[in-house]
Amino acid sequence: MIQTRSVKDLMNADIMTIADDMTTDEAARYLIEHEISGAPVVDEQGHLVGMLSMTDIGRSVAEPSEAGSSVGSGIYRDDGAEVALDDARQRSVQEPTVTVRDVMTPAVHQVEVTVSAAEAARRMVALHVHRLVVTKGREPVGIVTSMDLLKLMAG
Repeated sequence: MIQTRSVKDLMNADIMTIADDMTTDEAARYLIEHEISGAPVVDEQGHLVGMLSMTDIGRSVAEPSEAGSSVGSGIYRDDGAEVALDDARQRSVQEPTVTVRDVMTPAVHQVEVTVSAAEAARRMVALHVHRLVVTKGREPVGIVTSMDLLKLMAG
């Protein structure tokens, strides 16, 4: 069954994208609101520039970079001196905002609309990804996810 079906048969043609200049907080709310775990990222011109997943956002919180995230800033660290609430608020306002561009995976994995569902599954496994942008020529026409493949297998 999975061998004979193409990604066109199971893709979602409604591609939900995230702007690369959104904050990670905004992006997380968007993903949760739409009940999806990730989405393609577009720049100001609408070009696909990467992929964002909740894992990317979680990783940025768990492993903040020195240049980016406000998480782990030491506001709650016990350094022997009491930190006034106003001081903590002031520090958090001064810290840089983390954007989607800062944490996204800067690669967009794609498959042509004629590719079989089995081949799409093999690519996802090989690339360790949960979604592929489906294209017709160079134009994105849909997205296929690991959940779409599981639904096909489950009948």
